[in-house]
Amino acid sequence: MMDHQLFDDPFGSSISSLEAEIFSAAAQLPPSPPWPDIDLDDDYDIHDLSAPAANAATSSGGGYGSGGSGGHRKLSHNAYERGRRKQLNELYSSLRSLLPDADQTKKLSIPTTVSRVLKYIPELQKQVDNLERRKKELTNANCKPGVLKTTKAVTPIVSATCLNDTEIMVQVSLHSDVAATALPLSKCIKVLENEGLHLVSSSTYSSAFENKTFYSLHLQVHHCFFFFF
Repeated sequence: MMDHQLFDDPFGSSISSLEAEIFSAAAQLPPSPPWPDIDLDDDYDIHDLSAPAANAATSSGGGYGSGGSGGHRKLSHNAYERGRRKQLNELYSSLRSLLPDADQTKKLSIPTTVSRVLKYIPELQKQVDNLERRKKELTNANCKPGVLKTTKAVTPIVSATCLNDTEIMVQVSLHSDVAATALPLSKCIKVLENEGLHLVSSSTYSSAFENKTFYSLHLQVHHCFFFFF
């Protein structure tokens, strides 16, 4: 009998009478009602959950707009820089063309060009000063007492014409008495050669009717200088 009960109810020996009553009462309870349905509020938008993402997208869209505007400004800046550099190159090219021929044949960098120009300006000024000094010397020599009675009669008329970049024609018109005493052709040639001019050819012509002598000198130069007396 005891063996049969143990076989039929293996937990009988381990459950107290109080626990048995609790299990029996739980079995007699009515079934639990189902979970109530949860109604979502119609005003609630589930897409609100992605509001940060939407804001980020909006910000990103604004970024694209700003990027487009920034790209336009960059293109405008690049175009301005190209124009500025082109203008500077043209100015440096014009500056380089003012240098002596020996420097123009070289491919000079911009710093070298500026340095050469700064050195060349005093050289030109020195040449101008020398020409002014020679002019005064010639004028004073022609105005010595006893040569002629009036200054107007003794002052030579000098003109110079550039034939090309390296050649110049100088013509001198003066009173025959001055040509014979104060300024003969040989002295005139020497004065011009001292200024760095090279004589190619020369000729002289005298007019007894006008009492005038004319010098014509074909000279070779690096730059054309105009002489005014």
